[in-house]
Amino acid sequence: MLLKQLFKTTYWAGRIGAALGRRLGMLTATRMHRATLASVGAGSRFQPGVRFAQPGTVSVGSNCYFWRGCNASSEVADGPLIIDDGVQINQDVHLDTTGGLSLGTGVLISEGVVIYTHDHGLDPRAAPEMLPKTIAPDVWIGMRAVIMPQCRKIGPGAVIGAGAVVVHDVPAGAIVGGNPARVLGQKDHLAEVAA
Repeated sequence: MLLKQLFKTTYWAGRIGAALGRRLGMLTATRMHRATLASVGAGSRFQPGVRFAQPGTVSVGSNCYFWRGCNASSEVADGPLIIDDGVQINQDVHLDTTGGLSLGTGVLISEGVVIYTHDHGLDPRAAPEMLPKTIAPDVWIGMRAVIMPQCRKIGPGAVIGAGAVVVHDVPAGAIVGGNPARVLGQKDHLAEVAA
């Protein structure tokens, strides 16, 4: 009985210690990013392990959330990343900002997504061709989707299915999926149901 109580106490002490460690890590990471990024809005939070290769070119709106393993990098020194309010970027997401990337209000990016904004053609050593990308408000990008450089705009309210490889622009409210991604439907009926 005493051994059981000891295990129980140890278990809960470990859980509490881990929770406090996570909280402290998030506070520390958030303070670091507030000090190094070009701007960070009120209420935005960063887990430990979020990395911005060019922090001076990153602007983050308010109430955004970044999970550990999120990485933004650029092959040029001035590739901008502009993130509006209420954006959530989950773990292990890679954002290429070489050509410039803009994320609209309320964008949700699921785990393992890769977004490219430049292309080298067939020569990996060639100078990058900058292809700026705009992801409009309220877009949801599903898990492990890949947004290729040729896709320059994803319209408002679009949904990108899990594992999709997006090579063309996505219209507003479109639901796309597959490899290469194609339009599978529209979200129009959702607006009518909500009204």
